[in-house]
Amino acid sequence: MLPSLTEAPVTREMGLSELENITTSFNRDGFVHLPGVISAQELEVLRADSLQIIEGGWDKAEDSSDYFHDVLPDSGENVFHRVQYVFPKAQRGSFITLLGQPFILQIVQHLLGDDFLCAAEALVFKMAGNGREVTIHADCDPYDERLSPLIFNVDYYLDDSSLENGCLWVAPGTHKMVHQLPKNEVFRGLNFKGMIPLPVKAGDVLLHNVRLIHGSPRSNGGALRRTLYYEFQSIAAMQKQNGPRPAHPLRNNFIEDRIRLLMRAVDQRKSAPFAEDETPFDYKPPAGYDMAWPSPDEAIDLRPALGYNKYI
Repeated sequence: MLPSLTEAPVTREMGLSELENITTSFNRDGFVHLPGVISAQELEVLRADSLQIIEGGWDKAEDSSDYFHDVLPDSGENVFHRVQYVFPKAQRGSFITLLGQPFILQIVQHLLGDDFLCAAEALVFKMAGNGREVTIHADCDPYDERLSPLIFNVDYYLDDSSLENGCLWVAPGTHKMVHQLPKNEVFRGLNFKGMIPLPVKAGDVLLHNVRLIHGSPRSNGGALRRTLYYEFQSIAAMQKQNGPRPAHPLRNNFIEDRIRLLMRAVDQRKSAPFAEDETPFDYKPPAGYDMAWPSPDEAIDLRPALGYNKYI
């Protein structure tokens, strides 16, 4: 059964007990489902921005490596399915406004501590009727023990995700046991012991550990399905392994640019009409980063990348 903490829209600050319940479920299963986090009003803007990106396609796009498309093996059709570094691509700025969502940032801070960063972001989608399969995988090399510190994705669902349109499947608990699995058992189609489907509704959020075994089948019908993925890590863990992933050394300004992204997100959300009843997240730069808060009209880097890997 899908772990779910509440059925009511979440727009308030949480007490410690609720944070602990979420943490317990997340640590046990490697994922947790949070229904109704995104309001209908915010969803409308997120859908408009994401649809503009999808309909624009990848041909002649700037930073062409950010746009992922692959040939379906059975039909030969070239299918657009992913866009990386999405913050500057959303014309209404909705993706960075979403980053400032206080309920989610409370959870992130509770799990990682005060030195958390959003280290990467992407829009992933399945086109109506011909969505690409995502074979079983983990979001990192699950055998690299240098990745033992917690890294996780926050998955914001912009559409209903169902069996018909290729919802996510996960193997609960595999974030803990992946080192014990034979390597040829990890990445193989969609046939993996213990997999369960996770159908969710538009506006729901999933958190999943990057070590969790998961994937999704090809959609053979149904509507467009869009998900925004924001990856979070602690600065301490990144510095220990010299980057968001081992062998991807930190660029000089990467951390500072990512801190400014969080500052801009918190500021921008304060003026969003759908966030007027929220208590803004009280973000403070981590210790050792005495940085001035950027003014609203100050240009910041909305696409801070290491440049070593197309995902980071």
